[in-house]
Amino acid sequence: MEPYDVAVLGGGPGGYVAALRAAVRGARVCCIEAQALGGTCLNLGCIPSKAMLHASELAWQMRHAAEFGLAAGERTVDGAAFMRRVARVVAENRAGVESLFKARKIDVLRGRGRLLAAGALAVDAADGPRELRARAVILATGTRPARPAFLPWDSGRVMTTDEATTRADLPESALIIGGGVTGCEFATIYAELGIPVTLIELLDRLVPGLDADASKAVQRSLMKRGVAIRVAAKIVAMQAEGNGLTARLESGETLSAAWALATVGRVPNTDGIGLEAVGVAVENGIIRVDERCRTSVPGIYAIGDAAERQWYAHLASRMGIVAADNATGHDHSDARDVVPAGMFTHPEVATVGLAESEARARVCDVRVARYPYLASGMARAFGETDGLVKIIGEAATGRLLGAVVIGPHATDVIQELALAMRQGLTVEQVAATVHAHPTFAEGVLEAAESWLGLPVHTLR
Repeated sequence: MEPYDVAVLGGGPGGYVAALRAAVRGARVCCIEAQALGGTCLNLGCIPSKAMLHASELAWQMRHAAEFGLAAGERTVDGAAFMRRVARVVAENRAGVESLFKARKIDVLRGRGRLLAAGALAVDAADGPRELRARAVILATGTRPARPAFLPWDSGRVMTTDEATTRADLPESALIIGGGVTGCEFATIYAELGIPVTLIELLDRLVPGLDADASKAVQRSLMKRGVAIRVAAKIVAMQAEGNGLTARLESGETLSAAWALATVGRVPNTDGIGLEAVGVAVENGIIRVDERCRTSVPGIYAIGDAAERQWYAHLASRMGIVAADNATGHDHSDARDVVPAGMFTHPEVATVGLAESEARARVCDVRVARYPYLASGMARAFGETDGLVKIIGEAATGRLLGAVVIGPHATDVIQELALAMRQGLTVEQVAATVHAHPTFAEGVLEAAESWLGLPVHTLR
């Protein structure tokens, strides 16, 4: 068989974007995928969970409609209909990716793939094994949810996010294990739908990897929604009992629910794909790549969660663009040092660059400014004043080091600051940019003016 120009192993947000970009560049492309195109993000993660979060926010707003002068009443949640809509959203998005593949004439090989050599792969397909050759290979195998061995998986009542987003109905109650981004998002969903939730975090605060201001805002929001939170809490045992589960904490407290959801991290899918046989360098399960997404073996590239510790779908897609360009004879590099991240709790939380504590540890002269949404006309109009914009910069130069946005549309607002950081703009240049009124993005302007010592709508 005539070799492909580019073979992509994995059809997630990194792999399918890489395949499409390579095809746009004129390459003959195949994509090897054992499951559905779109990967975890589209089918089991980002898209279904955001469909769930939007619907749960509507339910929360309906229960509080009287605060806006609207007739309010108790609404019931049809769990089966709720999850059918989530599945429909996923199917529509997946169909869009499939149609793009068809239009770009990308071959989809269904099965598990592995490297045989630098330009050769084997595919264990349903219709039998096959081998293929490619001038360049892009590894985009992603991650899978961690499944801690101490949990009673055989009970059928412990879920990962894979199961939580594909259920036929909603759980009656839930113990969520892990207070990171994913755990807090699912706690938001269930609590806003009126489902009893207990959130258990081993460390001393929720989302410990985020800025402290963000952590506090998320905890306030979840408590307001009725989530029972246990931080600095360790589960020492969990067992199935009747129609539910009971967890015993190290403190001696016991907690019960119908279901448990484990959100304690993910594991790279880099095992069993032939890396050792070909000599691709790996560090702690992550494929080592440079700024051009090249591995240690010429002609083999790696992207996304398999090649980065920043596990974001949008970064995987960006790396897919870089790898595909290089695999098709172009020269494209990216430092991957400015990557915005979002958490879709209510309020949303978005960050870019260094957290305040990181900035102070790395840079001697740091200045921080906050603009609270209590002072925002738009936030008051929305009834969403529990938020802020926080700018972290180098005092002497005005160089942006990081930013935090908490509030409605935070994940959209952060893009302005990400662009400013990417292009090397200063806080003063951000402050000199006219911002539309009334918007949440005005908070960026206000925070920048405050950073310069020239606040208009706040005292400091």
